[in-house]
Amino acid sequence: MAGKLVFCGMILCIFAILNITQAFAINDDEIRATEKIKNNPAMMQILKKIEQSKKILAEMQEGKKAQAQQNKALQEARTIANARLNAELVSMSKDNEQFTPQSAFAKFVSKKPANIQDIYVSMFNYQQDKIKSAKNIREQIMASSGSTKDAWDAYYKNSATSRVQMISLTKDFNVKYANADAKLQQVFDSKGKIPRTD
Repeated sequence: MAGKLVFCGMILCIFAILNITQAFAINDDEIRATEKIKNNPAMMQILKKIEQSKKILAEMQEGKKAQAQQNKALQEARTIANARLNAELVSMSKDNEQFTPQSAFAKFVSKKPANIQDIYVSMFNYQQDKIKSAKNIREQIMASSGSTKDAWDAYYKNSATSRVQMISLTKDFNVKYANADAKLQQVFDSKGKIPRTD
């Protein structure tokens, strides 16, 4: 059984070789050569091989041209798709503008008393600036071939605001927007509590 399979495989290989050589068969009439070369069978075989190589090379170059045209068409399609995507993103952004963090926070702040709204806005802007800075640091680490874990660790570290920082900022913003006296703010400790005197 195995012998029959090997024999069938060999027959198929021979047919494949014959088909390939027939595809690139060159007639002696197609080859330009002197009579001396035409009378030399070895030289004619070499010339046939050269002509076959030329045909194969021409077909490969045609394939490259076709591939280049396909790549160009693909790039044009990508450009068109990218333009459509950007237009849809702009449209979607306009449709969802009221749901952005800034808009949602503005609605939240509008419900607070007018004399403390600036404090909330300043805190929000402070945190947004920290997040933007943390994103830039994360992108720098990723661009310089740093690990994803290191990039995200740096992001978390730089975007976080500790409780002590928030208390300090609140003190500063209370003074800045005239909602509290600077001396009064100094009474609170770093944890935001008034020290006990009893």
